[in-house]
Amino acid sequence: MKMTKEMTFLEHLLELRGRLLKSFLSIVIFSIVGYYYADMIIGFLVAPISDSHTNLQVLKITSIFMTKLTVAFFFGLMLSFPIFLYQLLVFVLPVFNKKVTFLKVVFFVFLSLFLLVLGLFFGYYVMIPASVTFFKSISLDLSGLVGLNYTLENYLIYLIWILMISSLIYQMPILIFMLIKIGLVDLIWFKSNRHYVVVAFFILAAIFTPPDPISQIMIAVPLILLYEFSLLFISIIHKDK
Repeated sequence: MKMTKEMTFLEHLLELRGRLLKSFLSIVIFSIVGYYYADMIIGFLVAPISDSHTNLQVLKITSIFMTKLTVAFFFGLMLSFPIFLYQLLVFVLPVFNKKVTFLKVVFFVFLSLFLLVLGLFFGYYVMIPASVTFFKSISLDLSGLVGLNYTLENYLIYLIWILMISSLIYQMPILIFMLIKIGLVDLIWFKSNRHYVVVAFFILAAIFTPPDPISQIMIAVPLILLYEFSLLFISIIHKDK
């Protein structure tokens, strides 16, 4: 069954409004759930820096409330991402490919969700510990002058930022596929410019890790492998390359 039929410009606008509204409502609903479990989520997020050298502080009477709202919104955003992606794919892809089916869209949504989870795990278990260890090592050199007293709000914003970057990086196969599908670039361009991508990954690894080759390789190599997997994946499913 085809996913679209010929519609007027106004009908497309109404469809877009409906899909955006569904995405927004999903963020609101999941954010409410996230606020209910905010204490549990915060406890999980602060685990990477829970040691004797670090002290998390709350400096304002409203900080806990605002922190819970931030965590809840991030939670709602992450859980709503598959819904948002589904609405986006159903609205955009049929414009470029009339043969797009419901099963194909669902496949890409589940693939994106799987990559999202991988990205969150990569950020939490690799990028966060590496970057926190690096910044701690700098501060501990001044342990006689400076105490490691972080605000809870500042730390969680930093952690959420890294998790968002990591989860977006792992959407690389979906992004490459969509760029090729809509005709902005082709597969040959991605293959011929892979050396620039490798350099970019090592620069990214240098930013988020201590200045040692082992930590940088731990970050850069998975990203390079993900990029190569993306190209292989697109080569298999993209018939018009």
